[in-house]
Amino acid sequence: MDFGFVSHSVHMNSRLVWLVVGMEGDVQELRVTSPPNEQIYPPGPGWFFILINGVPSEGLKVMVGPREPPVDQVAIDK
Repeated sequence: MDFGFVSHSVHMNSRLVWLVVGMEGDVQELRVTSPPNEQIYPPGPGWFFILINGVPSEGLKVMVGPREPPVDQVAIDK
């Protein structure tokens, strides 16, 4: 989930993406499938929540995608 900015009333990048989750039995492990591409959720910070019977957990800030943004070295060199 990307919340947007406090200083703006409308945030065009605000989004909620439901992730596919798999859990088996009493295992204390959660398997999550990340968004398939940058059009669904662009690289950058986001918030991860777990819903149990519709009740959200405390949010965990996560980094989606690479930690370093891609650099176009050819554009820099021009």
